[in-house]
Amino acid sequence: MKELAIHTIHRRLAEAAYMHMNHTTGRIKIENIPIRLLELLLQQNYLLIRQYDELHELSMVAYTAGDMGWLHNICEAIEFLKDESLTKKGEWK
Repeated sequence: MKELAIHTIHRRLAEAAYMHMNHTTGRIKIENIPIRLLELLLQQNYLLIRQYDELHELSMVAYTAGDMGWLHNICEAIEFLKDESLTKKGEWK
């Protein structure tokens, strides 16, 4: 099975959902999750995705421009973002 990398933010969202889940029905009681926690996690997720997407767009610009040095630097930044943001690699269980 292919490895699935889970970001800290996604793990924290899953924990919040689990803590507020009716384990009989499997339904998440979203109204019981503190709104500040949801707002914080959603904002962090947005910033992570935006930074990742911006780097990917820049990599296409660098590739099109034929600037392999710039492209290499952008790819390093993408890998750094992935390495810094991932707390655990493994199969989702």
